[in-house]
Amino acid sequence: MKIEPLTVHIGAQIKEVDLAELDEAALAEIKAALWQYQVLVFRNQTLSRDAHLDLGRCFGELHAHPALVDRSEHPEELIIKNRGKTKTVTEVWHSDVSCDPRPPSISMLRAVEVPSLGGDTLWASQYAALSSLSDGLRRMLLPMRAVHENYDLSTTHPVVRLHPESGRPALYVNRGFTQYFEGMTRNESRPLLDYLVEVGSSLDISMRHRWQKDDLVMWDNRCVMHYAVHDYGDAPREMRRVTVRGEVPVGVTQ
Repeated sequence: MKIEPLTVHIGAQIKEVDLAELDEAALAEIKAALWQYQVLVFRNQTLSRDAHLDLGRCFGELHAHPALVDRSEHPEELIIKNRGKTKTVTEVWHSDVSCDPRPPSISMLRAVEVPSLGGDTLWASQYAALSSLSDGLRRMLLPMRAVHENYDLSTTHPVVRLHPESGRPALYVNRGFTQYFEGMTRNESRPLLDYLVEVGSSLDISMRHRWQKDDLVMWDNRCVMHYAVHDYGDAPREMRRVTVRGEVPVGVTQ
């Protein structure tokens, strides 16, 4: 197995590994790399649905997407297809389903069909985002909590969460689900929330992946946001996502 970092702050490509045939040593090495690099890229992984689900289970209990519960035979697998530019919901910086009281920890997205042009995904390190803030703003954020809502779910999470594996603090707000800060109105919250998402999506703390068929990318939702670019018109694009159920986010001061 070879690990090649992709940027200074985030991302690595893992080579010479078959995700359908992992032994304990290889799995441990992949987990260690994920905690360090936050996003891992694997090329040429021809996984079946069952193999994809089994890979997710290597990291813990699978998360059933709230939009699929009671409506799908396989709620642990989210199928993402091109629905047209005006109907896409992925063109916003977000952390997957952060409105869940136990939001997904790890996401694993595999490319079934990709457009010949466009369709990239970006990820940004929320470790690096938090580190870029002034000491005063970081201190102000530590005790704060924010309300996350969608899919008829509403919960509060710490604005700065402590990663249970790396022990590092990360910014934990996003455009897709974070609505306002606890104890503040939506209007009062908006300027600060906009600023934090802007900082958290800076290109200099990001990586961009150009998809190929049979790619699998896994990322740690506890310390990254991502953004799927819809710049491929009506071309077919089909992705399959499996996510791992995470723990209740814990703040740095707890």
